[in-house]
Amino acid sequence: MGMLYKTIKAGLLLWLTLLCLTAQAQRGQEADPDAKDITEIDKSRDRILKLHPLQLGEVVLSLEKVRSNRIANEYGIGYIYKVYLHGETDDWEDVEGHDVKGISIHMMQRHYTSKVRSAPFGFFHGPVFGYRGILFDKNVFDLPEQDPNSPNFRYVGRLIQHSLDVSYQIGGQFLMGEHFTMELAGGLGGRMKYAKATSAKELLPEHIIGYEIIKDDSNYIAAMPLVRIKLSVGYAF
Repeated sequence: MGMLYKTIKAGLLLWLTLLCLTAQAQRGQEADPDAKDITEIDKSRDRILKLHPLQLGEVVLSLEKVRSNRIANEYGIGYIYKVYLHGETDDWEDVEGHDVKGISIHMMQRHYTSKVRSAPFGFFHGPVFGYRGILFDKNVFDLPEQDPNSPNFRYVGRLIQHSLDVSYQIGGQFLMGEHFTMELAGGLGGRMKYAKATSAKELLPEHIIGYEIIKDDSNYIAAMPLVRIKLSVGYAF
């Protein structure tokens, strides 16, 4: 459990840091007698195309579109090429990376809090919803080769995993020059996983990371906490 606790602790520290920065920025804006409430949308920078370099095992692109001076929506899609499973022991620190083929989708609604900048710049917060569909290699469980004609032969199907994410994110997005942007954010939430592999039985709870909810011979549902640390670079237009 050590790795899990360390990850959650790091996420909480980032979350609290961003909260403090947001509060300080908000107080500074309210204390400024010359600050004016922005109601106009900057049409020259109301969309941002982003790349997310910190997504381990995944390449993600997203597009943020401003809906009002305070609200923006972000939609992202990713290609997943590596996923981590339990190793030989049921230990959070004993994990192994496996090559996979998968897709991810995420959607977020952002509420921007700045009174002197219009969306999509300044500090923001909002819910994030995500989906991941993953197809693993055929022998992801590393089972020994067997003769199909042997009376002890055991067939195990290919592992497929679907997951749904729900989290709440807080962060800041800033303009770097005329059009380039940078974003730093952190989020806390949960992930529900559904894994399926024909006749896998005990192999599913042994390898899928998470807390068991439902299982049978070929299906496994688990849940786990989700800590997000997000960095993105983008181009506003």
